[in-house]
Order: sequence, then C-alpha cells, then structure tokens
Amino acid sequence: MSQENVEIVREYLRALGELSPEDISQNVERFWEADGDLYPVRKFPEARSCHGVEEIARFLTEYRDAWDQYEMEVKELMPVSDDRVLVRLSLRAEGRESGVRLGGDLYQCVWLRLGHFLRWEDHLTLKGALRALGLRGESLEAAGLTE
Repeated sequence: MSQENVEIVREYLRALGELSPEDISQNVERFWEADGDLYPVRKFPEARSCHGVEEIARFLTEYRDAWDQYEMEVKELMPVSDDRVLVRLSLRAEGRESGVRLGGDLYQCVWLRLGHFLRWEDHLTLKGALRALGLRGESLEAAGLTE
C-alpha cells in the first residue's frame, strides 16, 4: 500500500499544480477524507488549520488565488510507512497584489486512510517534518529513510 499512497500523493500534487483556483474544490473532494485536516505552514499568508473538505478547499482556493505566479516541483516522494508519505518540493510564488516573493523547499507530511488524505502537515524544515511523522533524527539517513 505504501507505493500506492506515494502515487496518490504524486497525482494530487500534479493536479493541484495545474489547476486554476476555481477547480481546486473538485480535486479536494476527490482526494480528501470528508473529515480530513490540513495544517499549512503558519508563516504563510492567511495560513490557518482546516478541518473537512469545505474548509480545506476554501483555504487552498484563497491561498492559490493570492499568488500571481505559483510553481511547485516535487523533488522527493517517499513512503514512511503503509499510511504515511513524506514529500519535499520546491516552491516559487509571487503575490498577486503584494508582489511578495516566496521560494524554497517545503516538506509535507501526509497521512492516508484507504487511499484518501486524512491529515496533511506542511513544514519548513526536514527536522520538523520527521518529528511530525514520529521519526527521530535530523536527516533522512538518521531517521532510517533512504533517498
């Protein structure tokens, strides 16, 4: 199941990167559990935790709409266990009204249940992501994961 979950996360991220803000809601309904939880990076503009597909879709739509340019490139996707996936992606964005630029790596911890997202946490550091996934160490190797 772990490789299947990696592919589900890959498909979701690919679609999310290509969708217009208007189409995000359908993507959320397709991939998320009805009672799923999203925890974006607290330092991101307008970031807030979200519960349920309606809140998640609304947040992601507002978040994407705030950026004039938005690009993300998946660098790594790795199974952590049968129900958890770790993602490292590179993010580049420019604010629509503010002109603020955002760029760098983002680590995402994904918990799945029966092929749908139950919990999704964003972290700015690998160490924070590993800790959220219940792993010890400051590197993939130290946590028992290989690149």
